[in-house]
Amino acid sequence: MSFLRFIGFSVVRAWQGFWRNAMMSLAATATVVLMLVLLAGLFIVIAGLNAGLEFIESKVAVTARLVDNLSDVRRERLIDEVEALPGVASVAYVSPARAMERLEDSYREIGRELDLGDPDSPITLFASLEISLTDPDASGDVGRALAGHDDVERVLTKQAEYDTLLGVINVIRTVGLVGIGLVGLTVLFMIINTIRIAVYSRANEIEIMRLVGASDSFIRWPFILEGVLCGIIGALIAIVLVAAIWDPIQPAMVTVFQMPTAVSTQFLTTLSLLLFAVGLGIGAIGSWISVRSYLGAGR
Repeated sequence: MSFLRFIGFSVVRAWQGFWRNAMMSLAATATVVLMLVLLAGLFIVIAGLNAGLEFIESKVAVTARLVDNLSDVRRERLIDEVEALPGVASVAYVSPARAMERLEDSYREIGRELDLGDPDSPITLFASLEISLTDPDASGDVGRALAGHDDVERVLTKQAEYDTLLGVINVIRTVGLVGIGLVGLTVLFMIINTIRIAVYSRANEIEIMRLVGASDSFIRWPFILEGVLCGIIGALIAIVLVAAIWDPIQPAMVTVFQMPTAVSTQFLTTLSLLLFAVGLGIGAIGSWISVRSYLGAGR
């Protein structure tokens, strides 16, 4: 029961201290909100790009255009050779007739009719092998292995697009994390100084409490909870802001990333928990550092 009274006392004192030093407390809370909104934006963008990367990984393949008039025996031998290459999941032969059917289907999907020109001079597409991969990074090795083959006229891969997207994701992730880190240090500094000012403003009160026998934890915890309060309030505000704009975000994500990536209640819940945990954590760390520095043993 005494423990619960102690918790209640600490929370009440933290709330009173928050508003006693309202200017600094609100400034610290505002920086927490800024950091968490930036973190939410980075998390959403990275999640979308990662989903796009996974989609491209599933589509990364090697297409080998075969030479004209390739016999069935040589084609089957080539398929066996390709299937034996490291990183190859499967090999599918696409005949010229099947390639033409695909082309016509793609035109019909967009509501257009394929114009083949003069019927007396029909267009003939090339035969090819479509090679699915177990690892998208293997496309380079597979492509090089087929590039000089006598039965292969040309090799097409999507490795360049994959590498470009991977590079973009790495740059965004690095820049975003550096930016979040700098803002996080600013928030930490603001909370440390907020608690420091609160300690200095109540120096006489703290001295009296020590004279009457108050323990260090009895003195420290209200200040720690005051910093935690800044983090929690900032986190709740950031969560409300993200939830408020969540409906417009979802179609934008679908448009930008060409798929309903991470558009779900589960994603919003995960993001909210992340923001709350970061806000709580940085508030607790900042106030703890300040209290340890300015309310050390013997002070």
